[in-house]
Amino acid sequence: MEKEKSLNFHQAEEPEQLPKKASDLEIALFLTSHINNPCEVEVEPGVKENIRDFYIREAKNLLPKITDPWAKKILELKIQEYEKQTPLFNHLKI
Repeated sequence: MEKEKSLNFHQAEEPEQLPKKASDLEIALFLTSHINNPCEVEVEPGVKENIRDFYIREAKNLLPKITDPWAKKILELKIQEYEKQTPLFNHLKI
């Protein structure tokens, strides 16, 4: 089971940055992709954590700046999908 879990995550030293000068739709797709398939970072020697929560926070922070209605909806739906699975985010409103 542990082997299967590790195959679902990408290995990374730090979170991947948003592409520069990306459109709203590109931003939404970038974030939803990383929310669905989060990277893992080593937080201390031998201890790795996935960083889905980081990308969800980034998505929430960027929502007010997104003007494309389709991009906004894609991101809102993805956030809502994981809010249902992650109690940590239930208190945060979109």
